[in-house]
Amino acid sequence: MKVELIGYDGRVYTMPTVLRWRLLRTGQVPCDDLEVTCVYDGTLLGVMPEISRFRATENGVTALSGVVDEYAAAATEEGLLLTVSGRGMAALLLDNEAEAATYQDTTTAEILRNHAAPYGIVCRRARELVCGGSYQVKSGSSQWKALSGFTHFTGGFVPYFTASGELVAEPMARSGQRLVIDGGTPVLRCTRREKRYGVLSEVLVKDKTRKTEQRVVNRPFLNRGGCRRQVLYTPGRSSYAAMRYTGSYQIEQSAQGSSQIEVKLPGALAAEPGDWVELSYGPLGLSGTYDVVSAESRGGPEGATTTIILEEP
Repeated sequence: MKVELIGYDGRVYTMPTVLRWRLLRTGQVPCDDLEVTCVYDGTLLGVMPEISRFRATENGVTALSGVVDEYAAAATEEGLLLTVSGRGMAALLLDNEAEAATYQDTTTAEILRNHAAPYGIVCRRARELVCGGSYQVKSGSSQWKALSGFTHFTGGFVPYFTASGELVAEPMARSGQRLVIDGGTPVLRCTRREKRYGVLSEVLVKDKTRKTEQRVVNRPFLNRGGCRRQVLYTPGRSSYAAMRYTGSYQIEQSAQGSSQIEVKLPGALAAEPGDWVELSYGPLGLSGTYDVVSAESRGGPEGATTTIILEEP
């Protein structure tokens, strides 16, 4: 792993010998993040307060570019060490609050211009969407929420960031490579996990101004005995479609990550979000095609591994 640290003035410094590192890639939320520890020789101490960005590569391939959040120099039994932590470029949208606004017949281009471009976010690939009617950015929303709420409401998807830090306002699923994991793959660990706690069986959306309500149910979960209701109150005079969307969105969010497969593989950067896997793993009776939603790589003296999280499309 090679890590370059970039100052606010554009100067680039290379971290000394890297001892260990951890890299999480999701492309969305939770944000991509990197933590790397190197031998500390004192040369960077004077410039670390000026560092604002980082760029990490593994064997010449960009692993992650982003924002430096924290650094620490420590004297340990291993000697003098420097640890730097940072997040992907989505951090700039997550950390900045949007002003409350109501858009009429807005487009992807307008949303990007108002909620991403001011923070230096580059977006070369965007699905042009037009929201018929109004779209609201609520008070307290982050710039990421303003953007992702629009694409999800209008286009049914959430945008994502590439490893190089570029925003893509298109669906992430199946945007990467096809991988095969079967009996011939050196799998270090495979776990199948399903959780029920937190999954919503029903959302009741109420408009107190018009005294109307919409009941949205999670039929598959209800049929399996699930029972967890949430009541939401929408702004006055919400449309039927907006109320249905609110309920459906809450159910979808509650179900995220409820059924996952975790596979640990040897080597760094073995997969990334957007890839999809054709899985055939006999010991757990797993067979099918799954999307990679996150990938965590670790490297150190013991070698490198990648743990990927798979979900059904």
